[in-house]
Amino acid sequence: MRRALRAIVAALILLLALCFPFGPLFPWSPWKPGYTSLHLERSDIYYAADGRLPGAFLDIDSFIRQSEEFHRLKAPQRIRVILCRNWSDFHRFMPTLGQVGAATLETGTTIYITPRIAERGLDYGEFLRHEISHATPYQNQSLLEARADSKAPWFFEGLAVSFGRQKAYVTPREFTAFAMARDLVPVVDPAKHRPDLPSDIRYDYQVWRYFLEHLIDTQGRDRFQQLLDGMIRDPGGSERVFQSVYGISLPDGIRKFRADVVTGKWSVH
Repeated sequence: MRRALRAIVAALILLLALCFPFGPLFPWSPWKPGYTSLHLERSDIYYAADGRLPGAFLDIDSFIRQSEEFHRLKAPQRIRVILCRNWSDFHRFMPTLGQVGAATLETGTTIYITPRIAERGLDYGEFLRHEISHATPYQNQSLLEARADSKAPWFFEGLAVSFGRQKAYVTPREFTAFAMARDLVPVVDPAKHRPDLPSDIRYDYQVWRYFLEHLIDTQGRDRFQQLLDGMIRDPGGSERVFQSVYGISLPDGIRKFRADVVTGKWSVH
């Protein structure tokens, strides 16, 4: 019995040890087989030892500074950025995710960039900025708060797409046509989501982005900061936070946004 128990304990220790260089604990492993590194002032970049580092990665420190200005928040902790060599590596490092372009751990200190960016010829800079936009609020939240960000994708993903200035999704013209044809309340408000309506994340991302940009343009950046700070503290209470900042319900705010788009009172810029 003792021999079997020792064998189980030894296997668990070995499994845990392998999780560092080959599994989910890779970012904290002192040994990163197959990868080389570049250390900047505020970030550490890991990429294939036999590969070439795309130029956008050299701008990561600049992106972090820009993110602090954009969010009006500090990101004091160093950020590790791992450019995965292949899908096998990414799925070992992040076994709970599928074929995404990039991902950020809720600690706000680790970003993964997947092979999808290269496969689709997308802009590394857009996706680095997007993920740094997630990392910045994360560094100002507890882990419990950061995990709750997923309850308000309209805000945190919209913020990231806006900071990323992303063109990887639908065009402004496609967004405008979509807004004219659809009720946007179920697209934005998690409480009004309708599973019977077809969803396309490319449109969702841009709707969320432009909704936030409309708030900034029409209500002011200082007031938007109240929303941002409130959402960081209470990401699960998005309707309550929105109402407290703007004095109207979230659905009414969305309807005002759509009306301004449809009438041409506000347009994407």
